[in-house]
Amino acid sequence: MTQNRLEPIDPARASEAQQKVIARLGEGRGRIPTPFNIWLHNPRLAEGMEIIGTHVDHSPVLSEAETEVAILATAVFWRAPYVIANHRRHALKAGVPEEAVAAILAGRRPENVDGRLGVVCDAVGDILAGGVIDDARFAAYEATLGRAAIAELLVTIGYFTSVSLAMSLHALPPRDGTGDVG
Repeated sequence: MTQNRLEPIDPARASEAQQKVIARLGEGRGRIPTPFNIWLHNPRLAEGMEIIGTHVDHSPVLSEAETEVAILATAVFWRAPYVIANHRRHALKAGVPEEAVAAILAGRRPENVDGRLGVVCDAVGDILAGGVIDDARFAAYEATLGRAAIAELLVTIGYFTSVSLAMSLHALPPRDGTGDVG
């Protein structure tokens, strides 16, 4: 079995630059999310990730369910057990239908999801498949979601690609509790 490679930063011993990011995390999130124990080793990087991650956590254009679809599908794409376990719970709590969560966990696009959430499911699938779509499909996404939501999905998937890879590289096993990685 692979050993957990996470090396948390002790806030009492953190550098000035690390303390600045820790303070911002406290203001924006009230805690130090797990991936920041990796990113804080590079405080300038952690500073940028804090801005993006806090934004994703409080998206002004995506609902919580829409955000969780993007996060869970990204974690499944990267086969990141820690992130999958946490965000499966979050997706269900946010109101993503159980059938849709099961499809995402199986690596399939959810079917029978209507309205805007269904369009988000399709867009996330297309983005994770490489983003190469025809003009008509893009126009449909733009008409339903708008460009701000499309941009938000891209950033959410990008951010959680980093989270997923970080958790897997550092061999964090899924945990039982209700912890959040975002």
